[in-house]
Order: sequence, then C-alpha cells, then structure tokens
Amino acid sequence: MMKNIKLWLGIVGVVIAVYILLISCYEAAWNVLTMSGHFNGIAGIVVAVLLLAGSVVRIGMRGAEDDSGSIISLVLFACGAAIAFATTVIYHYMQNWAIICLVMGIVSVLMIMWKNAMAGK
Repeated sequence: MMKNIKLWLGIVGVVIAVYILLISCYEAAWNVLTMSGHFNGIAGIVVAVLLLAGSVVRIGMRGAEDDSGSIISLVLFACGAAIAFATTVIYHYMQNWAIICLVMGIVSVLMIMWKNAMAGK
C-alpha cells in the first residue's frame, strides 16, 4: 500500500515539476531576451529541479527497507520550499510552488512516521 502511494505521489510530483520547469524556462528566456534583470526564471528552474529530484528519489526508493528515500526526498523538497519562499517576497506566484514543495515534504515526513508505526506493531 505504501509503495503505491509513494509511486503515485512521485508521478504527481514529476508532472508538476515538468510544468514548473517549462514555465520557468520560458520566463528565464524572456528575462534574458528583454534584459529585464529579473531572476524568477532561474529560481523557478532550481525549485523545479529540486522537486523533480525529490519525486524521482521517492519513486526510485519506494521499496527500500529503511527511510533513506523519504529522508532524501524530504531534504530536497525542503530546499525547494525554502528557495521558493525566499523569492515569494519579490515574485508572489512562487508561493504556490513553495506550498507544493512543502506539502510534498510533509508527505515524506508522514511516510516516515507511517513506516515507523508499522514497524512498531
């Protein structure tokens, strides 16, 4: 059951990360072409890559006996959320991406707690 949840949440994370990556690449290219001086495209690319990496780790390590996959994905999601929250002051839409990373990190914590609760029985 837990393996299927990790798989589906990982797939959802990959899809969202690809969407964020496409938007951020467009914005980064637009910022370069217009010489606007904004860095929202680069920040979005970094957040998308961290979200993608955390989701791929979640998918790849879903069958691991220990919590290493969930811990690694938690760190990646937390870094993505921190970067997105830091840029929210300037670019308000980044708050949505920060919340997505935060929710994925919370799910990683819940998976660790669930696995430890099942091991204790």
